[in-house]
Amino acid sequence: MKHLALLLVLVPVILTAQSHDALHQRMIGSAFLGNASYDMLMRLSDEAGGRWIGSPQNEQGLEILAEELRAHGLEPRLERFTVPGWVRGDDEVRMIAPSDRVFRAAALGYVHRTPAFEAGVAWANRGYVEDFDTAGVAGKIALVTQDRLQGRESILRSEVIINAADAGARAVLFINSKKGGMLLCGMGNFQGDPAAVPAFSITWEEGQRLVRLLDRSVPVRMRITTESYCTEVESANLVCTLPGRSDEKIVVGAHFDSWDIGQGSIDNGLGTAILFDVARILRALAPENERSIELVWFNGEEMGLWGARKYVEKHRGEKIHTAINMDMTGSIRGFNAMGIEHLRPFLQGLADGMTGFDMSRGVMNHPWTNSDHQPFMLAGIPAITPLGHLDKHMVHTYHDFGDTFDLVNRKYLSESAGVVSILTHLLANDTTLPYIRRSDEETASWLTEHGLAERLKRQGEWIFE
Repeated sequence: MKHLALLLVLVPVILTAQSHDALHQRMIGSAFLGNASYDMLMRLSDEAGGRWIGSPQNEQGLEILAEELRAHGLEPRLERFTVPGWVRGDDEVRMIAPSDRVFRAAALGYVHRTPAFEAGVAWANRGYVEDFDTAGVAGKIALVTQDRLQGRESILRSEVIINAADAGARAVLFINSKKGGMLLCGMGNFQGDPAAVPAFSITWEEGQRLVRLLDRSVPVRMRITTESYCTEVESANLVCTLPGRSDEKIVVGAHFDSWDIGQGSIDNGLGTAILFDVARILRALAPENERSIELVWFNGEEMGLWGARKYVEKHRGEKIHTAINMDMTGSIRGFNAMGIEHLRPFLQGLADGMTGFDMSRGVMNHPWTNSDHQPFMLAGIPAITPLGHLDKHMVHTYHDFGDTFDLVNRKYLSESAGVVSILTHLLANDTTLPYIRRSDEETASWLTEHGLAERLKRQGEWIFE
């Protein structure tokens, strides 16, 4: 009788495991044989292009994504919000002495409209306070390298801008560290405040020209025109929900927006497209689960994680069990448990079972900041990020014009869609995984323990004091 009782307990477990194995094989098959992400991303890249939050291109892209989701039986909805925005204007960085030359330059986000002016240029090294103490930049344009100083934590561009303004500089030019005529778009801060002085990214080549001129004591004079401006914008996250049997839910997200000067096909067209196929696969093969599954395309990540912030604010009272974030996710080679110990065995078991995939990176457990998982972490919600491989040429043009659809690898999309579908399905149905929500005090201590508190404080994103 004891043996019979044990058998009655084990048989459903064995049958469930076997059914899951069969289902997961079908998910992998659908990810490859039914890949729909590649063509959807082609539409986003070619028809909408760069999807800067608040822009017509972003709204056009949302319409394309919603249309494609509906074609696969999903019911997308928009969760609208208003945030501090920014619009790129007709800016110009022009050298007028010793010769005339319009530089290739991109204003940093939240740089605000400033009357055109002319000024000399002064070398300010990496932009630390001590650099400005000896640079003599008062009334001038500060020229700053973004090369890292070995043995010292890199300074944030927002910190350089503040240091420059405090030293009396009228503008800052950041020299990109990559060669090839490229820029590095980025934000002047993460709070939506107009930058203290105009700040631009310029190419490595033109930056080195200025450095050589200054080294030879050749006077350099430039004219800066700043038409970009800060303004409030309305945008939206796009959300699809597969309701579950319990009141807990798994959030699977990727940021939809991109920088405006490219097509945003890698950053974050990849995450956007993979999430699209995950939604398609789950809707077709596993629409009913123990926990709800919420698929969210966040908007405004590039401008300061606004969409993820707004989502967490709106849904903070709900029982979000785990969040998965995909940002520039290529071919998944492992997982990051993001400092959540109880997720490590679960993720290790998944990685070990993926014998047909390259899982050589295994399972890490190191939390990081500055992507859409961050607001979830700050709210005490466990997060997971896949460890994705991208070929060097796919990330070389990061945050620049060359981020285009030509770089997309269809096979990487299929691999990751299959893996994330299985990961999501397991999280949504494994009732042995506990629901854990850290308090603010526990979260602050946890972030400090993992060395993230200082970084968040420097960025003005430490919410616990």
